[in-house]
Amino acid sequence: MHGGYSMDKLFDLNIEQVLEHWEPEHAAREIIANALDEQFLTKSKEIEIYKLGTKWHIRDFGRGLQYSHFTQNENQEKLASPFLIGKFGVGLKDALAVFHRKGIGVEINSKYGHISLTMAQKSGFDIQTLHAVFDDPIDKAFVGTEFIIDGISDTAIEKAKAMFLCFNDNLKLLERTKYGEVYQCAKKPAIIYINGVQVAIEENFLFSYNITNINAQIKKALNRERSNVGRTAYSDTLKNILRQCKSNSVLIPLVNDLQNIMSGTNSDESSWVDVATHAAETLNKDGNVVFMTPARRTTMSNQQVEILEQSGKTLVLVTDSVYGKIKDSVSTFDTVFKEYDESFSYKFVLIENLTATEKQTFELSKEIIAFLKKHGFKYNIDIKISETIRVGLDGIATRGVYDSSENAIIIRRNVLSNPIDFCGVLLHEFAHYQHGYEDNTRDFENDLTNMLGHTFMGNIKSEPNVKTDKPKLGFKLFRK
Repeated sequence: MHGGYSMDKLFDLNIEQVLEHWEPEHAAREIIANALDEQFLTKSKEIEIYKLGTKWHIRDFGRGLQYSHFTQNENQEKLASPFLIGKFGVGLKDALAVFHRKGIGVEINSKYGHISLTMAQKSGFDIQTLHAVFDDPIDKAFVGTEFIIDGISDTAIEKAKAMFLCFNDNLKLLERTKYGEVYQCAKKPAIIYINGVQVAIEENFLFSYNITNINAQIKKALNRERSNVGRTAYSDTLKNILRQCKSNSVLIPLVNDLQNIMSGTNSDESSWVDVATHAAETLNKDGNVVFMTPARRTTMSNQQVEILEQSGKTLVLVTDSVYGKIKDSVSTFDTVFKEYDESFSYKFVLIENLTATEKQTFELSKEIIAFLKKHGFKYNIDIKISETIRVGLDGIATRGVYDSSENAIIIRRNVLSNPIDFCGVLLHEFAHYQHGYEDNTRDFENDLTNMLGHTFMGNIKSEPNVKTDKPKLGFKLFRK
């Protein structure tokens, strides 16, 4: 007896090894994968997954399942397409075997027949094996293939759907390349897909990926289970994907993550030197970043930090290995400092060409020099007046500078309109001239404080008899 069916309607599925660790969701995944493949191959409308009563329906609108689909060991049509994951006919038979083992009923409808499952004697052997039972079609005009699954839980169906990119609303496409796609992870872990089917998860990845260009290594690693594919199989392809990326939505998070390497909290992708190098070099083209190693950052002086801040560029810390590869092709602090140095532009004005009021203010420099000489400060340096010095990104013009390359203290001409401002700026720059100390350092503050102390004690005998506003505080940087 064979469940009331004649032998000519029974087809031995030849399932010799049951996948014991498969759960109903893995079996449902195979049915969904086949439906999606058929949708792609036939350009038919989207598959349907829905529940009627206690039964779940999975339906495509393709060509319809035939008995021959149970006979082929490899699907040549799927092998020829680079966009499908299915290649072995065993996927469907595995799914049916798992459903049967779990006590889940399955019916299949297409225009070629109505298919159910039963245990029957294997031809020529005294053993019972799983057979597909082929009956006449319920509807000869039926379009596509419909699986009716009775007894599977809603949770299992949702888990199965979650294994497909097309059903995952938590992922946002960031960039598409010829090797595959990069997705933003709304939550961890990251997921690795191959042609839209999940094959692995990664706990410490910055992005999720969908590999669409399947090389020989990946094909070899796509095992019967289609899951837990080892990273060695796909890591080279992921690197190729990232090296193709050009969008800031991928490059900025990747470069920002480089800064976590020193604390050991970085994602795995940023430890791939070639990927990090590509991200840095590509992001550098925008001109708004500057690269540096953490060790170099710790040695930066206060002046250099301020120069970097004034540049408006974002500091990105990278490892020594990455920096060694990119230092000649990206903006480094040496580049920023050179740009800063070249941003000083002077248009000197001869003293005799100043107005009478400006000359009167400039004459105060003689008393300041006399004061410095009397108290043992350095004073022997030219004082020049310039129409321009430098205007920062914040729009604030530099009022004075000690420029060692010019061997001069240079004061912006408009400072001469206020004698108190002029004296303050000039003393500030003389303080820099004493020992070459930078702004915002203890040594410079000591030099400046020393001068202020002597000034307060009344050592400058002649004070300008001009009513002015209080001097403005804060002066720009000097250059060594």
